[in-house]
Amino acid sequence: MVQDRFNVKRSPSSGADSDDPCPPVARDRLCVLECVPPPGAGLEVRCEGALGCWREPPYAYYFFRQSAAEKALVSLEALGFHITGRYEMTYEQWQRLPSRTLDVGPFRIVYGPSEERGPSRLLKLIFLNPGLVFGSGMHPTTQLCLQLLGRIFCPATMTTVVDLGTGTGVLALAAARLGARQVVAVDVNPLAVQEAAANVTRNRLGERIFPVAAEGLSAVSRFGRLLIMNLEWRSLQAVLQTDAWRRFPYVLCSGYLHAHAQEVLDRLCGTHGHQANGELEGWGASFWVRRDCNLVPSARTRASEESAAR
Repeated sequence: MVQDRFNVKRSPSSGADSDDPCPPVARDRLCVLECVPPPGAGLEVRCEGALGCWREPPYAYYFFRQSAAEKALVSLEALGFHITGRYEMTYEQWQRLPSRTLDVGPFRIVYGPSEERGPSRLLKLIFLNPGLVFGSGMHPTTQLCLQLLGRIFCPATMTTVVDLGTGTGVLALAAARLGARQVVAVDVNPLAVQEAAANVTRNRLGERIFPVAAEGLSAVSRFGRLLIMNLEWRSLQAVLQTDAWRRFPYVLCSGYLHAHAQEVLDRLCGTHGHQANGELEGWGASFWVRRDCNLVPSARTRASEESAAR
């Protein structure tokens, strides 16, 4: 239960909505209880020191302040939850945050308040409070997606975006900063959607980004031209085994290690052509264009068009 390269995205939301670069939970040690809920049980558990729940069937991971761990364990067992694991760590061990900012590709992620509320001339700003949700920007898969978005995003053709497994909403925010007109940010975990919504408000992008709690792509019907999937490998594998992703003209996916790259290639190459890829610390990311669509204009072409428009 350590958030590292082999265990990517198990993390809940703190529910905090402040501009404090260190969320309140950061000052406490965390206790995580891995549970199997009883049949028909709701996942909301009201207990002293509770911070949130991360759903990953068949398990549910409940985050508590360490000081409340023993009472929480007793409360969950009394409700019929089977405790299968217990983990303790500091917030810093869970979220490896820089002190203030992180520059990735054309983006600067700002953790906490800032005088500068809009994109600068050189960097597009994203104001982020990750709480306990995956998507702080520090993981290689997130950085790969941010870098590829900066290289391939074309506002003229990628007007609508679906960010599947949005977490904090960082990639949805990045797409909006690059010029997407509408972004639907989907996550199976309502707490992640809550945190993403808070970050959308923090960035004043509520008119363009719409967080949605849903199981998968069926929630967005026919919406979206660019699909972003930065998912834990098992979840990415499950989505790729369906046909739902095939209708998207553009697909950016990450969350897989080098050992899984061939399977990703085999799944996507039937309908989409490979256009760009990236690798970082053993992780991979790739960008694909459906074969019946025009290629995205090159960075040089886009730069020339923008220069002419100015």
